[in-house]
Amino acid sequence: MPPMSNASPHDPVRDPARDPARDPALDAALRRRMNRLSRVFGLDAVRARSLGREQIVEYYVHTHDAYLKYHSTEGAVHMALNDGERFDPAGYSTHLRLMERDFPAAGAGDVLELAFGQGYNLLDLAARHPQARFTGIDLTPLHVELSRQRLATAGLINVTLTLGDFHHLPYADASFDHVFCVEAFCYAQDLPQAFAEIARVLRPGGRLTLFDGYTPRPAAMMAPEHALAVELAARGMVLERFQELDEMLERAAAAGLLNVRHDTLDRAVRPSLKRLERITRFVLVWPWLGRRMLARRHPSRGGNVLSGTLMATLLDMGLLTYRHLVWEKPA
Repeated sequence: MPPMSNASPHDPVRDPARDPARDPALDAALRRRMNRLSRVFGLDAVRARSLGREQIVEYYVHTHDAYLKYHSTEGAVHMALNDGERFDPAGYSTHLRLMERDFPAAGAGDVLELAFGQGYNLLDLAARHPQARFTGIDLTPLHVELSRQRLATAGLINVTLTLGDFHHLPYADASFDHVFCVEAFCYAQDLPQAFAEIARVLRPGGRLTLFDGYTPRPAAMMAPEHALAVELAARGMVLERFQELDEMLERAAAAGLLNVRHDTLDRAVRPSLKRLERITRFVLVWPWLGRRMLARRHPSRGGNVLSGTLMATLLDMGLLTYRHLVWEKPA
């Protein structure tokens, strides 16, 4: 596992609290990207799209092949975490190695993954912890079917999969020692409800681990053009908006969860974001060709281009930040 050295909530190189307008070069780069994107997409139409449970499922169905082709052939649907500036697909499992540090010395016990996607995380963990019991819940029927096939092929019998919504967990109180979610808790449309459900199913002393991207300041505190770029990057992944970091911490505390880890991983996720920027660059080089190519694909594929084109610059500007957050349910 690559070493992760970003243990502080504030990265001294890309401090999320700084004013992005102080970096003219990054501001100019963002303006150029936005100008070219406006020649490919109807940005007003992107902003007007309805985004709900149905659209989330549709997004993952229609981008399934693209994730396998351009992202991870092993089924990871999250960013890799790398040490240094070079992208390495081995970093897709780094989230899990970091999370294992918080497993009890006696073993993983009962572990729940929220929104398990194509099953990458559960296959990895179930193979490494054969005595533990893993459960996963996901909205997308394709994900459940595909992951069951992969588990069967691997001969893993210590995983149970559920089709469902993590706002309404179909599990008994105090069922799990650990709950985790990698880049999908951003789909929580009711944070108090989602955190309350997690707190309910966690055992006393149990932990919640989240890896995800957040905005370090509300949109109202951003320059209008910056707020628009952040909104478009979110909508490209079928999000109404990125969650605000302070709101996340407040909602978890209100549910009775104690924050015990808060790491900034901006540097670690940057190689993945720069790679996505390179993959989507063709749309910006020839906008007319990009329009023609995307017209033949489902709108979800175009959304991926929007997000992939913008996120590295937004991270460098301090408009987005990537965090590893862990909470504990008091004993």
